[in-house]
Amino acid sequence: MSTRPGPLITRTTAGAANIAVFLAHWAGGHTVSEEELLRRILKARAEAHAEAVEEHQREAKRAHKKATKLRRIAAEDGGLVPAAQSDLEQAEREGRRHDVALAALGDWEITDIDPGHVTHRRKRIAALRCTVLTLPVAGVVVGAWLLDGVVLLVSTLGAVTACWARGNRPFELTVRPVPAELLADTARLTLEAAEEEEATQLLDVGKWKRDLLTHVEQRVAIAKMEGKGGVHCVDLLHGLHKQGEFVGLTSATFPAKLRDAGIPTKVVSVVGDKAIGVSYDDLTKTLQHMPRLPNHLVPDLTANPSPVKAGQSQ
Repeated sequence: MSTRPGPLITRTTAGAANIAVFLAHWAGGHTVSEEELLRRILKARAEAHAEAVEEHQREAKRAHKKATKLRRIAAEDGGLVPAAQSDLEQAEREGRRHDVALAALGDWEITDIDPGHVTHRRKRIAALRCTVLTLPVAGVVVGAWLLDGVVLLVSTLGAVTACWARGNRPFELTVRPVPAELLADTARLTLEAAEEEEATQLLDVGKWKRDLLTHVEQRVAIAKMEGKGGVHCVDLLHGLHKQGEFVGLTSATFPAKLRDAGIPTKVVSVVGDKAIGVSYDDLTKTLQHMPRLPNHLVPDLTANPSPVKAGQSQ
């Protein structure tokens, strides 16, 4: 007699496993990219620095204003009473203290971030998400205890139905794109860190970046020749996958990889279809020259020399 489980049980078990893997991926904070975590840390540090500078400037201004007022009174009255003299000295000390603090703070600079800070921030996200996941379970337990056992039954049937519906279709474990508002808030910080370099110069920091730039440049040049204003990221990634490159990336994580290589991305309209991609104009500004075609597509202007005009010697 066969003990092999039936198709219903097999489908439900596979669906439960797929849902469990997805929930573990989400609850562990793995949907948040390292780039987003780094940008959030930089943003928090920049905001804290700006707040500290503003606080010291405000207190320094208040102390200097008070000291100036007391000096003017002393000049008009020929001196100050002991209590006012003590207030003047205190105000001068406060003003100097805040001035020294402002000088120590200086301009905010982007420094290297300890990988432990990124890990700690991801763990905080994971702790919050795990708490969120426990709320439905706790609600079912409390409902079954206080109301009726039907709550537990209905919840169990709902979970089993969800597992069966998912079946043997695993989730795509993606990383969400960096939020546009975060990119906008930290774009100035990134620019400040690169002020000593030319704004449009691509840094030679690795072969993969040069190869990726070459691929994108050629694909965008081909698109321009076909009358298109750019190429969608999903199409660029598909071409790389066909070459066996960047196979670990998905359409959700690829735009961040492009930005890591210094390639600008934005919403591009290609034949009326709008999606994240690389536009011809933006890439031209970044490269400081028009994107080049592959060698085999460059037209040979010497293949058909102009005919000799009538009357000229041959």
